Amino acid sequence: MPIRFHPKTAALLVLLLALALRLFALWKYGLHLTLNSDDMGYVRSAERLLETGMLTYHKADEPTVHIMPGMPLLLASLFLFFGAGDAGLYAAKLVMIAFGVGSVFLIYALGSDLGRPWAGVIAAFGAALYIPLIETDNLTLTEAPFLFGFLLFIRFAIRLGRHRRMTDFYKLMAAYLFCLFFRPTIALVPLALLGYLRLVRYPWRLAGKQAAIAALLVVLALSPWWVRNYMHYGEFIPLTGSSGDPLLLGTYQGYGYRYGPPYREVVDSIEKQHPHMSHYEKEKRKKDIAIQRIKTWYRANPAQWWESYIVKKTKTQWEAPFYWIEIFGVSKQEMTVWHQRLIRLAFISALAALVMDRRRRPELLFFAFLIAYFTALNNVFFAYPRYNLPLMPLLFLSIGLALSFLFPRRMQNTAAPSS
Repeated sequence: MPIRFHPKTAALLVLLLALALRLFALWKYGLHLTLNSDDMGYVRSAERLLETGMLTYHKADEPTVHIMPGMPLLLASLFLFFGAGDAGLYAAKLVMIAFGVGSVFLIYALGSDLGRPWAGVIAAFGAALYIPLIETDNLTLTEAPFLFGFLLFIRFAIRLGRHRRMTDFYKLMAAYLFCLFFRPTIALVPLALLGYLRLVRYPWRLAGKQAAIAALLVVLALSPWWVRNYMHYGEFIPLTGSSGDPLLLGTYQGYGYRYGPPYREVVDSIEKQHPHMSHYEKEKRKKDIAIQRIKTWYRANPAQWWESYIVKKTKTQWEAPFYWIEIFGVSKQEMTVWHQRLIRLAFISALAALVMDRRRRPELLFFAFLIAYFTALNNVFFAYPRYNLPLMPLLFLSIGLALSFLFPRRMQNTAAPSS
């Protein structure tokens, strides 16, 4: 009699694998695994927050609205107990690893909630082995906590759509606010959620009540941040003031390089003309220049503008992984080849699952809404492979769902949709 291998057992083994790979990377590379970029910027911000009580980023004596406060607060709380030396940095990396392994579990849990636990196992296996995720889980970047919160948000969104319980709504809001304090790009994700709720015929009266509560919770959660920003800058800054440079850089992608002076020349001119201007004011100046460049470009050649913002930038975001540092002997070229294969397989799998699996079509479309939202939003600014990383587990889940539907006897439904 054949031995049945339960998906929960398989999921546990995958979680152990994910943990082992991330801890092995920590043991092998230690504190030397760093981008010396945003990751160390967050570390320095946390150190200054503890020393001065001021949230800074680019300049030690200048308050910042370049970032949301989540990452510096998280690191500062760890440094408070472990110090800002090697022990504190190792503690920070271990916390990032914990978030990463938690995300591997959550993508399995999503598959199980959808009644396809083996699809969740496949997705978790992909997330556990995907080397860019292993790498970023060993860096002090926003990716690890954001992805964990993002998958929680998706899970509670699906539960809310199916069961309409207020407890799921409050959990959904907790996950949303958690993500918001790390990355402002999630701010308009409720638009994708609204599309999903429409698909599952969510009661409009209940949705209206919950929207009012959600607005109140957002105001309560962000009010200290708004007050702080107003005290420093004398104006209402809802999230961050760092969109100027990404918006300007984005106007040089595709065919945008043909219009106006080069990016470096524009930035240098701002520095020369306004040497004492705050970073926030420089960002506003860059935003104004970017808007003018967009208008000039669109008037000159709207066809190329649309092609650049829809086709070329999407290709830039998705054609390569976020993999700056080679680990485990895997080259960037090899990783890019595997990434492109995964993207093609995920696209085919998502289409196949949408056609074949009518029961889970609203959830599959919800995943598509989320991917489309983040892709479109990042295309407005500077398209960059880093932005596809938090979406990869959804692609792995699409592959798992398609496989579990194609091979139902080998991947029997041993769990019903969550209730």
